[in-house]
Amino acid sequence: MRRTAATLLLGVVLALAGCAILPGLGPDPRVAATPVSTVTCPETFAEGYAEAGLVPEGFEAVAVLRCEPYASHQDRDGVWSGSRLERLEGELEPVLAALASPSDPRSNGPCPAVAYLAPELWLEGTSGDVVRVAVPADGCGAPKQVGLEAALDTLAVADETFTPASLVESIAAIQAGCATQAGMLVLAGLGEANGLDAEQVMPEDGQVIGEEHLIPYESPAWPDASEVTGALLCDYVTTAVSGTAPAPAGDAGVFDGVRELTASEARAVISDAQLAPAAPTCADVATRFVVVHLRAGESTAAAFTVELDGCRRLADPVWNAHAASPDLLALLTPAE
Repeated sequence: MRRTAATLLLGVVLALAGCAILPGLGPDPRVAATPVSTVTCPETFAEGYAEAGLVPEGFEAVAVLRCEPYASHQDRDGVWSGSRLERLEGELEPVLAALASPSDPRSNGPCPAVAYLAPELWLEGTSGDVVRVAVPADGCGAPKQVGLEAALDTLAVADETFTPASLVESIAAIQAGCATQAGMLVLAGLGEANGLDAEQVMPEDGQVIGEEHLIPYESPAWPDASEVTGALLCDYVTTAVSGTAPAPAGDAGVFDGVRELTASEARAVISDAQLAPAAPTCADVATRFVVVHLRAGESTAAAFTVELDGCRRLADPVWNAHAASPDLLALLTPAE
């Protein structure tokens, strides 16, 4: 069955980093899980957090609910990241037997220093309540091989629900020649406003890798205004998905449209942008911003980002923060 191996066991999050000595802890530490009314996918540690445990005595399971917290889904808008909840039905006895297997006593010997992504599995009962179940663990805390994967593979997906979190790849953005997300805007206010200059952010003669090695890198620079033949404006907005709070602009801003500037308009924009003073310290969060891709002939000569609200900063080609002028904002703000 699809996604079983990726979702279920041995989702190694951290690379092997060494060994650790873990004390013996005696019997299986799992206790009976408490039935709750609804599944939380993915589970969080907020109020009402459902502790995973053993299937309680007398609980009659009718389905397995499998949560995939790091799923993706493609629709007509593009590719989304989010969570997927599957309802699995079929012969549940092998699943229940695997879950009832005892965990091993904690090992007194060396264990690999590895973190495991345990599966998020729930059982639905005849009453409609659900319990979050804990997978048996071996002596080092890893999911124990008890045949659970094979048992789940025999079940059929009766239903699934995908909950989007963010748009990873926008078809509209790709068709427009823009990035889906604008990425780093001013990196929380880089530039003179935070006491940093371009050389500290992106060294002119190299990009720091580790402490001693440099990879030669030529910093982008403003093109000569006379060489600019136009500009592509990629608009972005911060969005809230499923009632969540908007993310800081530049970090999760989503593509919202594209516009074009003529050669004369683009030259006016670059002339104003090059004269922008250093931005003062500001903590306001922008909800609208635009990435300006200046063109020289058929190629992109440079790109910079401007917040259209919030602090109204301009991030130049080497990420220094400047204060965008009212005239520049007027040139770049889309008409209502």
